[in-house]
Amino acid sequence: MARRDGRSANQLRPPQVELRPLQRADGSARFRFGDCTVLAAVYGPKEPRTRHRELCDRCTLDVVVRPRVGIPGPQERQMEALLARQLEYVVLATEYPRTQISVIVQMSCCDGSTAAVAGNAAHLALLDAGVAMKATAMCVALGVKLSPEPVIWLDPTELEEAQCDALISLSMDGSRNQLVSHISSGAPLDATIWSSCIEAADKSCKVLEAFMRMSLQKRLEGFLKPNA
Repeated sequence: MARRDGRSANQLRPPQVELRPLQRADGSARFRFGDCTVLAAVYGPKEPRTRHRELCDRCTLDVVVRPRVGIPGPQERQMEALLARQLEYVVLATEYPRTQISVIVQMSCCDGSTAAVAGNAAHLALLDAGVAMKATAMCVALGVKLSPEPVIWLDPTELEEAQCDALISLSMDGSRNQLVSHISSGAPLDATIWSSCIEAADKSCKVLEAFMRMSLQKRLEGFLKPNA
């Protein structure tokens, strides 16, 4: 089914990656799907501000999501929970005992699939900070229209989200074909549609991971290229 912007139902908007846009953070990244842009910054590993935040065998991972304007609300809290599960899955927390890693996520421009864009920005910021990780978990969003027949839209825009009966944001470990975390809203979905959503997300996350690796490789080649 053709969409307003000309994409097919299973097509992502062109992704864009920028590493180290913030110089004072230990790691940072800006990620974009179409007009939806999120900036993420990582501070740490560092000593926790208070002792009760300190764990003797692992680091403490804090995730804060800030809206484009105003103060955080329930949507940002839900997004923080999604990102916390995703990042706790990938970070080798036992490598940094008695420390704290803070991930600050700032919404820059919102045009649908915001949670997925935020998850990818946060993952790249951790990578830029040199935090040890055991896996790669990319995020995508899906919108489901149930009538007149079920249709799954990958990476829906804000306008498309308003037309969908259900919205899902998923984080997938493509190398293990494993669902890491997800949040959903709207109408309940049966097992068949859920299975189709996970299958579409898995394929898309693998494509997205390949794009990330290619982008990082080009950046590394730029660093290693000798000056003329």
